[in-house]
Amino acid sequence: MDEFDLPEDLEDVEVIYSDGEDEENIEDMLDEVNIDENGEEIEAEIIDLALLTFTKHSKSVFSSDLSNDSQLAITGGEDDMAYLWNTNNGEIIFECTGHKDSVTEVSFNHDNHYIATADMGGMIQVWSVKDKKLVWCFEGDDMEWLSWHPLANVLFCGCHSGDIYIWQIPQGNCKVLASPNNSPSSCGKVLPNGKQLLAGYEDGQLRLWNIKETSVEWSNSGNLPVTNIDVNIDGTLAIVIPGSVIIKLSDGKPTSTLLPDGENEIESALFNSELAIVATGSLSGQLCVWELGRQVLRHQAKIECAVTLLKWGTNGKIFIGATDGAVYVCDVKSGTLLETLTGHRTDILSISVFKEGSKILTTSDDGTAKIFNVKSN
Repeated sequence: MDEFDLPEDLEDVEVIYSDGEDEENIEDMLDEVNIDENGEEIEAEIIDLALLTFTKHSKSVFSSDLSNDSQLAITGGEDDMAYLWNTNNGEIIFECTGHKDSVTEVSFNHDNHYIATADMGGMIQVWSVKDKKLVWCFEGDDMEWLSWHPLANVLFCGCHSGDIYIWQIPQGNCKVLASPNNSPSSCGKVLPNGKQLLAGYEDGQLRLWNIKETSVEWSNSGNLPVTNIDVNIDGTLAIVIPGSVIIKLSDGKPTSTLLPDGENEIESALFNSELAIVATGSLSGQLCVWELGRQVLRHQAKIECAVTLLKWGTNGKIFIGATDGAVYVCDVKSGTLLETLTGHRTDILSISVFKEGSKILTTSDDGTAKIFNVKSN
C-alpha cells in the first residue's frame, strides 16, 4: 500500500470553539401514564413540534450530519440507504446507493467537498457533493466506526478485526494501525493536534497512536469494553465510556472516576472545556454535570427514561436524546430544563446541531429525521 503523510503545518491551524447561558428548573420530564378501564396503557398523544420531517427512509435512521453552513443534511439508515438533502425544504439532492447493509455512519469532511457513507458490512463510499457522484469506495471487514480528520481529507475506519484503516481521499493511499490482539476497535478520536488518534477496543484496551509513524505511544487496560471516548479541547484529557474514567493523554494514567452514587457506568459523556465541566448521561436516566477541576458534581437530574446520547449546543445548552423519542434541552450552568422537543415516537439515535445553534436535526428508530427550532434564551 502507498504511504502518505499528514500536512506538516497542522500546528499552524487555529481552531476556535464557543459555548456559554440560562432558564427554569428540571421537573418530571414525562407525562403521567394513562390507563384505560381494562387496565391497559393508553398510548399518549405525541405533539410533533418539528419544523420539517424527512420521511424518505423506510426504517430506522441511525446517523446524521450537517454541512458547515447547515444548508445540507446527510442521513443514513437501516434501509441500506443514505440521502443528501436540503434542510430548508427536505428536497433530496442525491441518493447514496450501493450499500448492502444498514448505513450506520455518515459525515461531511472538513470543507464539505465530500461526504462519507458506511454500512455495517464494511462498505465505505465517498461522494463528491459538487459533482453528485461516487469518487472512492472500499469494501472490507465489518466496520465499527468511521471518522474524518478534522483538518485534512483523511478518513479513519475502525474494524471488527481491531485494525484501523487510514485513507487519503480521493487518492486512496492507505495506512493501517494494526491490532496486536484482534479485539474489535469500538471507537476512535483524532486529537486536536491532528497527529494522534486515541482508540478504544472491546477488550478494554485504550491506545494512543502516532498517526504518521503508525506506532503506539502508550496503552492501558480497563475492566469494561470501551464503547466511546471524548477528548477535551487542548488534548490533555479524555473520558472513557462506560467506566466514566478521566485519563491524562500524556501517559494514559487515570486521574478520577465520575460516577454518581448508585451508578456503575454511563452511556455518554462530553467535555465542555470553556465551562470546565463534563456532562454524563446513563441508561438509568441520570444526567450529571461535573466540575472538571475538582471532579465534583455540580448538577444532577433524573429523566424517567434512558439517556441515549448528548450533544452540545451554544450558550451552555446541552441536548439530551432519550428512549421516549424526546430531546430535552438543558442549561448546564444553572441545571435547568429549557424545553422538551417532541415528535419522534421511539429512541433518538442521532442529534446534529445547526451552526448558529437555533435548530437541531434529529433521527430516530421511527424511520424519520426531524428539524426542530431551539429557543434562543
